[in-house]
Amino acid sequence: MNRFDIFFAWELDKRAKEDLKRELPTFEIIDSLHIKNKGKSYINFSSNDYLGLSNNANLKIKGEEFLRQYGTGSGASRLITSNASYYGKIEEKLANFLGTEAALIFPSGWQANVGVVASLIENFPKPVWVFTDKLNHASLHYGCKAGQVKQIRFSHNDLDHLQTRLKKIEGEKGSRIILTETIFSMDGDVCDLKRLRSVADQFNAFLFLDDAHATGIFGSKGEGLAPAFADLTMGTFSKAWGSFGAYIAGSRDLCEWLVNFCSAFIHTTALPAAVIGSIEAALELMPSLTNQRAFLVKQSEKVRKQLESLGYQCGQSISHIIPIIVGSPIKAQLIANALKEKNIWITPIRPPTVPFHGSRLRLTLSAGHREDEIEYLLKSFHSIDLISIH
Repeated sequence: MNRFDIFFAWELDKRAKEDLKRELPTFEIIDSLHIKNKGKSYINFSSNDYLGLSNNANLKIKGEEFLRQYGTGSGASRLITSNASYYGKIEEKLANFLGTEAALIFPSGWQANVGVVASLIENFPKPVWVFTDKLNHASLHYGCKAGQVKQIRFSHNDLDHLQTRLKKIEGEKGSRIILTETIFSMDGDVCDLKRLRSVADQFNAFLFLDDAHATGIFGSKGEGLAPAFADLTMGTFSKAWGSFGAYIAGSRDLCEWLVNFCSAFIHTTALPAAVIGSIEAALELMPSLTNQRAFLVKQSEKVRKQLESLGYQCGQSISHIIPIIVGSPIKAQLIANALKEKNIWITPIRPPTVPFHGSRLRLTLSAGHREDEIEYLLKSFHSIDLISIH
């Protein structure tokens, strides 16, 4: 122990007394949707592998090809010696797929959000006014902190409230930025993107959309929801794409500007080649996955309806992310434990990730789940005695 450990121990003890202490469970990974914990097998309904691509043969083969050809690590940032020729080719293909002028690959969605938001705030003409949805992902909030700006928050998906807040500074000098998500990671809902674009135009605001949970699933070929509306789209390869990393998409000038002004891009090591290979394979597959996307939409609607008929609150979800909102963190844990008894793993989400009375089970469906597994999930919820769980 050192002299600072008393602080760490005190903080951990406080969180444990609130029943909110996080611990890392250890898993044997059979595949992303089937796991073992302490020797017991579970169907995983907490994975973000929405299309079941993380074990896809094409992604593995392409990743292995790149691994054998280019090695295990990239060795430097892209501005030093690691901007391999495959980067430009894949980013051009990605931009064409998304329908944007350009795209830029980042190491992770968190890094892209924090780094790009901070760069925009630091460099846009001052003062910078940043309007954020109250339920935005933590990475967007931390981007604002890194940029040292106070957020002007609006009620979740409430565009009337956003307009009211924008009107309060109408006529003021400076820059306006709107930060929000398309599909919200904890709620599975979406705002009126067409109207949001109109509001941004009305007040000359730069619209940044986090498309992490929509890319691969929504759009005619899986391009997501944001590119048609955003000035800047952030998407990830770590969810529906079955790989790792993230992208920023928008105008050519924007992406070139980030190469010059975004520290999170400039000063980070490039992704390993094997990851880029798997991303390229996913990109090639994405337009052909129409049936998988349709299956996911159909099953998500069925599960939401049946859960609501049992008395569960699923909020305003319209997607494969289905929150089962129970309020109490203890109740969320009890329901999760009851499901574990039936070999179903759904991780309870508790404060501070969600508001204090918003504890929930975050149920996520995948096109990789079999229909009989989804039916078993619903039967398991049927058998839980909600009245006895308080």
